[in-house]
Amino acid sequence: MAKFVVLLALVGAGYWYWSGPYQETRQVAPSDQHRKHADIMQRCIAQEGRMQSAGGLGGLADVGSSGEDAERVCAAKNNLVKRDGQWYAR
Repeated sequence: MAKFVVLLALVGAGYWYWSGPYQETRQVAPSDQHRKHADIMQRCIAQEGRMQSAGGLGGLADVGSSGEDAERVCAAKNNLVKRDGQWYAR
């Protein structure tokens, strides 16, 4: 009977650790997530700008996107939406 109580205590302690402290370390803070999404969008828009420049040098008018078009294309490509000045995953 004592072994059963010890085993039950170990399982209970493991469940407590799994549902509490361990899960808290796995969560990403919203500010970190916004920063990550902003970095993704910044890199994508820069890439779209480089594509626009390369298309202009080659004489192709409709290659790449610029301005708000680049933002729209990158948001769709990365499955993000802009609300209140922050990028959120859809």
